[in-house]
Amino acid sequence: MRPIIGVACTKMYFPNNNLDQFFYVGSGYVDGVARAGGIPLILPLLTVQEAPFREMVESLDGLILTGGDDPAPHLYGEEPLQGLGDIEYERDLAELAVIKLALELKKPILGICRGMQILNVACGGTLIQDIPSQVPGAFQHAQKGSRQYGAHKVTLQPGFLADALGQQEVLVNTSHHQAVKDVAPGFQMTGCAADGVIEAIESQNGLYIGVQWHPERMWSHDSQMFKIAQAFIARVKQQKLQAN
Repeated sequence: MRPIIGVACTKMYFPNNNLDQFFYVGSGYVDGVARAGGIPLILPLLTVQEAPFREMVESLDGLILTGGDDPAPHLYGEEPLQGLGDIEYERDLAELAVIKLALELKKPILGICRGMQILNVACGGTLIQDIPSQVPGAFQHAQKGSRQYGAHKVTLQPGFLADALGQQEVLVNTSHHQAVKDVAPGFQMTGCAADGVIEAIESQNGLYIGVQWHPERMWSHDSQMFKIAQAFIARVKQQKLQAN
């Protein structure tokens, strides 16, 4: 049976409607999971009291953490700097609860962009709040123009991503102004841009992976990058067999 992959989604307002909120997630995540052999399940990051997060996570075989606003810096022991972007603290709290349960239940996680950042924070790491003001000589990490195609290269270290892609260097798209600073205990850096910005992290047990770029925007047209989705589904299936 296909594994069930929760795709975390958050809330937004639609134009001309500032009363109602709607859950949303980019279609690239969902389409990619389905094409790779999983069952995508849109997972709302509920902000109601006593949200049934445990039951929700128990129903999953794996979890994808998606992009979005900046995590609140006090969650990793810092004060907000001038370059900090928008914060969605209710999402932070909900996502941290979901991540904690996924770690406890040993459900594989793929964190993408903000997803990698909040995964790192949840596990005890820290973030660069604003690359342009904190990293001298940094590349343009919020690329202009089409974000479905590569903009800069990332060098990969041995691990899940290098195995999945079969390469030590990949061309990635980029749409972020924050990045991992101190890698969380139990994780290691497995991808880095030439300017020193961390682009990928992986847990030592191989279950939890974070990528700073947006592979889901490339999955529909880039068969090489789509191997990340396929490898993650394969990892989820493997973990499910071992758990049963």
